[in-house]
Amino acid sequence: MTSKVSYSVQNFNSDLEREIQRLYLQAQIMWKQESRNLFWFGLQDGMSVLELGSGPGFITEKLLSLLPKISITAIDTDPFMIDYCQQRLRNYIGNRLNISCCASIFNTGLPDNSFDFAIARLVFQHIPNPVDAAKEIRRVLKPGGKLVITDHDDEIFFIHEPPVPEYQIMSEKMRLAMATRNGNRRIGRQLWRILRDAGFQNQDLEIIVSHSDDQGLEIFTKVIDPELFKSVVKQGWATEQEMQNYLRAHDEFMSSPEPLMLLAWLMASGEKP
Repeated sequence: MTSKVSYSVQNFNSDLEREIQRLYLQAQIMWKQESRNLFWFGLQDGMSVLELGSGPGFITEKLLSLLPKISITAIDTDPFMIDYCQQRLRNYIGNRLNISCCASIFNTGLPDNSFDFAIARLVFQHIPNPVDAAKEIRRVLKPGGKLVITDHDDEIFFIHEPPVPEYQIMSEKMRLAMATRNGNRRIGRQLWRILRDAGFQNQDLEIIVSHSDDQGLEIFTKVIDPELFKSVVKQGWATEQEMQNYLRAHDEFMSSPEPLMLLAWLMASGEKP
């Protein structure tokens, strides 16, 4: 079974610092809605939590701050991400936080029946064999434990008003490029079935939304960074002309009288029998 994934922090954006900043803002943009749903799905203070694909630790830190009695095991396959997270959250390590490198979501190496709650946020879109990953998470959850997967689906992911057709063209090019590296930017529609096929019960599926009328346009232009599409051009999936068309359309959108950006993610929950 291949474990190649479609995301690398070093290569996803035009430069590393820009991508880290984008990930930081991505952790802010939907946190009010995410945290509300995590509680609704059953997250409680005092739980043992497994965070899959913890990255630079921005969500890890939010969880530790929000729930002062939880303990978190954070795993990621990227040594750079692990090092970054360890440096940022060093005051938590050894007390309420354990960071593991470079454990795979398919083979965590963790004991059976160890965790009350597991979180996989914007991870499943980047991995092959998602049912196998969910089965491994089910193995390490305690009976009655919950897995919550947060991810997106390109067809309901992002809305511009007024519409920007050039964005949809570039987004589709990115979807095709990621698919060659085991990525699936339409994973959202499959989350319920992934949980079902991995042996979870009592599944639930919700959509959460954030929009620029609430948060302003700036954060959206940095999370949905036009620079992201440069890698698609570099890989040959889009032309330079298509990129320029999109950048021009983006500028026109930003200059329109009342531009609106709306971001939608799906959150799926399943319980280990």
